[in-house]
Amino acid sequence: MRRVTVARELDVDATVAFAWVADPRTHPRWIPLTVMATPAARGPEAGDRFTMVSGPSARRTGRGFTDRMVVEVLDRPSVAAGRTGFTRVHKLGPVLLGEAGFDVVPLGHGRCRVVWWEEAYLAGPLPRAVTAPLVGLALRWMMRTSLRRLETTLLRHPPRENPGPPR
Repeated sequence: MRRVTVARELDVDATVAFAWVADPRTHPRWIPLTVMATPAARGPEAGDRFTMVSGPSARRTGRGFTDRMVVEVLDRPSVAAGRTGFTRVHKLGPVLLGEAGFDVVPLGHGRCRVVWWEEAYLAGPLPRAVTAPLVGLALRWMMRTSLRRLETTLLRHPPRENPGPPR
């Protein structure tokens, strides 16, 4: 399967960036055309399931393509130890299958590199080898746009390590 990877260096501490990318409750704030369809009162832990809905009218109507996921791995970064934080989710369909995640690499205090990767393909009758490259094109645009928006969001508002539920 083809992995799509987009990275961006941010002027924010790795623990703050990780809190924002690992917590799906924040994703609608910086991922275009996306809403969280499953309410969550706390940040993610391994085993948590959640559903995102994306599409042109998702924010207005809650309708779009549904992306169900389960958190498989969640390991927070440590700036002091120089340890990379990472998450991995398994995509459960009904539209997309595969895996996705974030790696947050500390680059010292107040700076990090966020790496977003996806290995996704369409569920359905067409083979993965056919749908993965097409999905990858759309994902790459969305991931680049999203990481730019994340940077803008974190620089515009004082970042918190625990961003909490969406406003």
